[in-house]
Amino acid sequence: MKLPRIRRVAVFVIACCMLYFSIRIPSSQAADGTRLLTIALFASGMGLKFGSVIVDKSADDSFDLYLNAAVQGDIVKQRADYTNKRDSSALMSGIGMGFVGLAAMISFFDNLNLISNSSATSLPRMGLTPSYNVETQEAKVLFQHRF
Repeated sequence: MKLPRIRRVAVFVIACCMLYFSIRIPSSQAADGTRLLTIALFASGMGLKFGSVIVDKSADDSFDLYLNAAVQGDIVKQRADYTNKRDSSALMSGIGMGFVGLAAMISFFDNLNLISNSSATSLPRMGLTPSYNVETQEAKVLFQHRF
């Protein structure tokens, strides 16, 4: 079964988000509860997205039953069932993608805040700084120690 182009793009974006979250959230930050909202939004968005695929498959089955129906009452019932499932699938998919996008934005801005806070407050106590002077062709390694 080949997925349409928009669904392939959506699956690719979701896979990239999953990879991003698994790499960017260290276990110490995940355990202290500060990332609970981001993780909850991401997990619920993924659940809605996968649920929409299941509902969409069910809508396709209802459409097949609609096409094969011979009695007018069955035709109306199957058409209504198909449109309800199709609309539900589209709504679930949109909300799921919105949740995943919101989780990615929150994580992105939170990481920017962590970077700006960590660079100002936690300077390394010891460090080696290599340098090279092009004019004199001298290489140096500067040892720094903060007291």
